[in-house]
Amino acid sequence: MRANSLDEVITAMYASMCFEEGSQPDWEAHAELFAPGARLVRVTADGVFAFDPGSFRRDLETKIASGALRSFWEGEVSRETHAFGDVAHVLSGYATRTSRDGEPLGRAIKSIQLYRQHGRWWISAMLWQREHAHFTLPAELPGVPTTSGV
Repeated sequence: MRANSLDEVITAMYASMCFEEGSQPDWEAHAELFAPGARLVRVTADGVFAFDPGSFRRDLETKIASGALRSFWEGEVSRETHAFGDVAHVLSGYATRTSRDGEPLGRAIKSIQLYRQHGRWWISAMLWQREHAHFTLPAELPGVPTTSGV
C-alpha cells in the first residue's frame, strides 16, 4: 500500500486493525505503514507499554489466540492535523467496538508522528490512551476534516 497522503495513511491504519471473529487484523497492510524503527506506545492506568510493529503484532495475536479478543473495530471520530514540509502530527480521536455495527465500547486518542520520504508518508511513532471517568477526549478536538491533500 503506497500511502501518498496523510489521510490515506490514517485511514489505512484504522482499517488494518479491524477484524471479524475467526480472522486477524491485516498485518501486512499495518506493517507497510510504519517506518523502520517505529514505536507504538499504549498508555494505561497500569503503565506504559512500548512496542515495535512486530512485538505489537505478537501481543495482539496472543490476545486473539487466547480468546480475550475475538473481533475488533475502531473508527476515527475526530482529527487534528499539523504539518510542516515533510513532518506531521495527527491527533486522532477514535471509538472502539467489538463488531462493525456494535455499540461503542469506548473512545481513545492517538498521537501519531509521521514523516514523508520517497514520495510517501510513514508513521514513525504512535501513542494512544483510552478515555476514562477522569480523562475524556478534548471538546476542542475538531471533527474529521475532508482530505486536505497534505
